[in-house]
Parts: sequence; structure tokens; C-alpha cells
Amino acid sequence: MNWVSRKNLNCWVAPLATTVIFLTPLIFLIPYATSYGSYKRPLATLILDLCKFGTSTHQNAALDYSYCLLVPPIVVYLIYLKKDEIAALPIKGSTGAGLAMLFLGIFVYWFGIRAEMQYYGYAAIQIFLAAIVIWFWGWAVFRKLLFPWGFFLFAWPMPFLDPIIALPLRLIMSEMAYRILNLVGIPCLQNGTGLLSAPDAAAGLLIGQRFHIDIADPCSGIRSLFALLMFSALFAYLFVPKFWQQWTLFLCAFPLAILGNLCRVLLLVFGCILFGNAFALGTDDEPSAYHEGCGFVVYGVALGVEFLLAELMTRYATRPKTTAMEKPLSA
Repeated sequence: MNWVSRKNLNCWVAPLATTVIFLTPLIFLIPYATSYGSYKRPLATLILDLCKFGTSTHQNAALDYSYCLLVPPIVVYLIYLKKDEIAALPIKGSTGAGLAMLFLGIFVYWFGIRAEMQYYGYAAIQIFLAAIVIWFWGWAVFRKLLFPWGFFLFAWPMPFLDPIIALPLRLIMSEMAYRILNLVGIPCLQNGTGLLSAPDAAAGLLIGQRFHIDIADPCSGIRSLFALLMFSALFAYLFVPKFWQQWTLFLCAFPLAILGNLCRVLLLVFGCILFGNAFALGTDDEPSAYHEGCGFVVYGVALGVEFLLAELMTRYATRPKTTAMEKPLSA
């Protein structure tokens, strides 16, 4: 069945064109307020600013939301994978529910402008997408597109989560690193979120002379957490068969982000001991190449463990049980 033909032109192309025309000014043209400054810009520009591609003076040093730009093409690809299943569904739009959600989205969008909070704008666009699918194509199509619609939530930068999540993660990270370093025989002191080498009178070393690392927000795991959550959701949806296995992989992104960043912090400590602080850390303005390279360890460790967990679950948890009748008879 063709995705677009003369027969179903009004069913697909016209609604899609209407959707693009409706959403373009809301996302790209209408100035929207933000809670992080007095300037007003369209939602698209605000997102680019947080993804470090904008021209605004607002920059969040702790967070990098550049992964958000990957979400729209991924969603398009996910819909493409479902095209045959969607084409086989009955097209039965729900005008009442669709219009109700559309007016709800308009109210949320307006409220966000008045409240000077771009997160309401994100929520409004998310509501608009659901409303349009339900209005034009019905609940059956929306259920088929439920995961791509939910996955689109990763397109919205959420810097307000920084103070909520980053500080607890920093404390957890510093506590774990402190205990592990002392366990492996590297005397270490903890000062808040900072790690300092213990003084050594015999060697003439003062406190913090061998290494002095403050676990800042980027090292807390929050920078990698959201990207890992996005990847975990996509990986689980595409390659893991059972629902409980998908949720297990998705939720594992939280401890795996901590594990990956813990390995990164330990490598920085070892680098300071072996090569000095200048080589291992650099400065706040110009981190060293070693410091930047250790950042890739987070994803290497987290994704490696995630792939292993997925392999174990799909190999053993989905293996059919052998009944007594199926067991081979002994000679």
C-alpha cells in the first residue's frame, strides 16, 4: 500500500501540511519568554541557545543539551518504521477529543508566554502533536505512535532539573569516590563535593598536594544522564522484545550514569597522581585533553554495561523452558 497516493492525499498530505503551517509560527516565529533572562525569543531559538548553538548570552556551563537536536530526525525515522502498520489502520479521527486537546494546548502556550516560562511552551507543542494525530487520524494511530510521541519529550531542554538532580549526584559521586580511593590504598579526604589527597608528613606532602578535585555539576553525571536516558529508551524500544526488559534497560540509565562518572572521577585522580594536576585537569577555562578524554569513559562504561545487560536478558530471560516431555531420553 502506498504511503501517499491520489486516493489518500486528503487523508495524509493535507493534514501534515496543515500541521506544519500551524506549528511553524508557534515554534519559529512567535517570541516566547524564558525564565532565564529578560529577552524573548521563539522556542526554537531558546532550544538552540541551550544546545550551545545559539547566539544568546545565556549559557549553562553545567549542561549540554545538544543531543536534543537528534530527537526530531529520530522520531521521523521511528514513524517511518511504522508506516506499513499505520497505513493498515482505519483512519477514524476523533474531532471532539482532538479539538479539546488542541484548545488545551493553546491555553498552555498562552499561559507560558504570560508566565514567562518556556517549559509551558514545550508542553503545549507536545499536546498539539497528540491533538493533531487524534483529530485527523484517530486513537488507533495515536496508540501506534505513542512511543515516538513520548520519545519527543527528549527534544526539550530541561535546565531547571540541574539544581534538583546535580547536587545530590555530586554528593553521591564524591562519597563513592572517597570510599573507593581509601579502600584501594589512596588516602583521601572529602570536603563537601571535593576530594583532596590526605597529608603525608613522611613525604612532606600537604593536604591536597597530590590531587585536589572538586566534583562540579558536569562531573556529577547529569550531563550524561539525559543523553543516556534517551539512548536507553531508543535502544530498548528497537532491540529488546519484552516490555519489562525495555523498562529495566531504561531505568538502568540512572545507576549506569553514576557508574560511568565514578570511573571518570577515579581516572582523573589517578591522572593527577601519575602526571600532575596540570596534565590531568587543566584549568576551568581550558580543560586538558586528558580531562576531556575521560569524559568519553562515561559513555563507554555505561553503554558497555547496558549492551551486556540487554544481551543477558534477551538470551536467558526469553529462553523457552524445556518441559519434561521435550527432554531427550537417556539411552
